[in-house]
Amino acid sequence: MKIELYVNQLSRTDCGGYIVTYTGYSGKRRRPVAVASVMTNNNVVTLSWLLAQDLPQAYIFTERPSTFNHNATFVNDKKYVIHDYLPNITEDNRHLKAMRACPVAGSKFPILVTRDINPLIREHWSKWLPFFPKPDIRIFDKEDTGDRPLIVNFPFQSFPANKHAVNPDVHYKLSSKARIPEMGAPCPRHMSRDNYTLPCIIKAAQGKGKRGTFLVKTEEEVTEALNELSNNFCDAELVVTEVIENVSKCLLAQLYIFQNGLFHWLGVKCKSNLPFVKRPEGYIPTPDVNWDEQEELEEMLRDVVHPVTQYLHGNGYFGFTGVEILVNDKGCFVVDVNLKIASSTNLLLIAPHMAALNFPISYVMEILPTNIKHLLEAIDSLNHQGDGRAILLADGELSVEIQHKACVVIFAKNCEDVFKFQRELLKVAGNEISSGTSLGP
Repeated sequence: MKIELYVNQLSRTDCGGYIVTYTGYSGKRRRPVAVASVMTNNNVVTLSWLLAQDLPQAYIFTERPSTFNHNATFVNDKKYVIHDYLPNITEDNRHLKAMRACPVAGSKFPILVTRDINPLIREHWSKWLPFFPKPDIRIFDKEDTGDRPLIVNFPFQSFPANKHAVNPDVHYKLSSKARIPEMGAPCPRHMSRDNYTLPCIIKAAQGKGKRGTFLVKTEEEVTEALNELSNNFCDAELVVTEVIENVSKCLLAQLYIFQNGLFHWLGVKCKSNLPFVKRPEGYIPTPDVNWDEQEELEEMLRDVVHPVTQYLHGNGYFGFTGVEILVNDKGCFVVDVNLKIASSTNLLLIAPHMAALNFPISYVMEILPTNIKHLLEAIDSLNHQGDGRAILLADGELSVEIQHKACVVIFAKNCEDVFKFQRELLKVAGNEISSGTSLGP
């Protein structure tokens, strides 16, 4: 797809440089498809820089509420319910997920967290991510937010509607997987609980991750899935879709939709865990992001994603958006749309800077470190070797059983170096508990 660019804005930055903003037009109808910015004088794209194009002031708050975990800091048990059920809730890592946004938050708006961040981690970000402005991190309970709106990843029943930057009813409605067929993008055939063919996928429309999602092949499995959803989440809106067969890739396109309907393309993350596909023996994980492939992936997905952005804009949404797409020999299929600052959003903001250092390949892992100081010392030692770069995105207490959990992203020149770096880090700093699989959309 050929995109023609036209300068539509020239603005001066705080540091004396200029930002040239282009609008892209595509096809015979010359529809606007994206906005991209070329920045000078070290003014980089951050979460708050993008948000500041739409809002004069705001707070970023990425911790999500829970419906099933009543020990969570924020609970949605009456309104804006979400299917985040776990049979045995022994940990709550929402604050760790939220921490990952801090190093890329920028300085335009403050970012709120519910637990303070270790000064050693702040120093680590300043040292190894010098191209990002120092984030303005504040503690939620200690901050008087006044009448400033909150940029949130999901509506909160405990916050007034006017405290949400996006109307919470709109945010909740558009977050439902039941809205996907209305968006105009190719997607799996949607059916109903009374009229379906097997095999099929049954899932809660407001499910989180894989929770509340079932691949069913027999009538008995259908009954079991419906009973489980009914027992654990009696008011769940259900979605029933066909199964996309022979999936070769699961891709996450991340972007920011502006209030004027244009969007800033952040990039594409590849999910190594394909839905309902068992890993073969001897499975070798794949990188989360290969920056050298981004141009090709954007070309493949832009026309798939564009109608989604127009639908969301037309229904009153602006902000960070992730579109999950399955790819097979028949084409691309949108299976989920996430209206939030995701872990992959943060990764894709860092990735181009690392690619400029000749580290285009990245891989995310979660580990149990021996202790935070030891982990950071190990990262420093490896980073100084010059063969790659590891960034600690989050670390904190998780539960009585698991004292600490850390999320580390590794950048290197190629896949071999990424996994060599990974093995060296694990050898001296801790045990891996997942292979990028919980990075989320």
